[in-house]
Amino acid sequence: MQKKYVAFFDSGIGGLNLLAAFRQKYPDIPCLYYGDNAHAPYGNKSREEITELAFAAFRKIATRPVAAAAIACNTVTACCAEQLRASFSFPVAGMEPAVRPAAKTGGNVLVLATRATMQSERMQDLLRRYSSEARFTLFCPQDLAGEIERAAPDFSRVDLSFLPQGKYSAAVLGCTHYVFLKDRIAERLGCPVFDGILGTADHLYKIANVCSKNPQKQGKSALIFLGNAKKHNKKLYLSLF
Repeated sequence: MQKKYVAFFDSGIGGLNLLAAFRQKYPDIPCLYYGDNAHAPYGNKSREEITELAFAAFRKIATRPVAAAAIACNTVTACCAEQLRASFSFPVAGMEPAVRPAAKTGGNVLVLATRATMQSERMQDLLRRYSSEARFTLFCPQDLAGEIERAAPDFSRVDLSFLPQGKYSAAVLGCTHYVFLKDRIAERLGCPVFDGILGTADHLYKIANVCSKNPQKQGKSALIFLGNAKKHNKKLYLSLF
């Protein structure tokens, strides 16, 4: 019986955070990672260009036996998740900013996201849904995803002085690239920081309809890298996780 992969797609290295979380919880499930680093970051591109790039990547992913795929990119999820789900035979999980758990803290929640994510109707709907529980301060860090992409693996080189001043009850990281700076952002803002990584990993496992054996008795299963920077992404993944 041919093994099926759980696939992860991102514009670059950000999705490695989701891949690592999934592999830690479900180490015996074969995975593949497709990074489109050559076109990263996606956040300042048009909706049409983002959709075109995402479909090109998914068509290549679909040439492999896939149990389910994760859009490990908030921007792509915001722009074309429904279109991808309607176009491919395998289940597709999206990555959304963790607004819900952050809103439970009440007060003023800082939401950090790319321009494309922030302007999407999907994001606006999400914020409206929880507007009765907290107020939201929205901030787009311009080329932060690109800076993180270029700084890897030394993320300490990324300057965080751009973060807005103020007192926040929580912060939401609306881009998987930002997760590499999660601890530093939490320290600088002095509040809890939410990213949605673990919740997405668990949801992906459920829709993949695969069975994970006892991780205490199993070694790590197959992991392959695809895309225009597969060697770079593999090296970075192995060095960081």
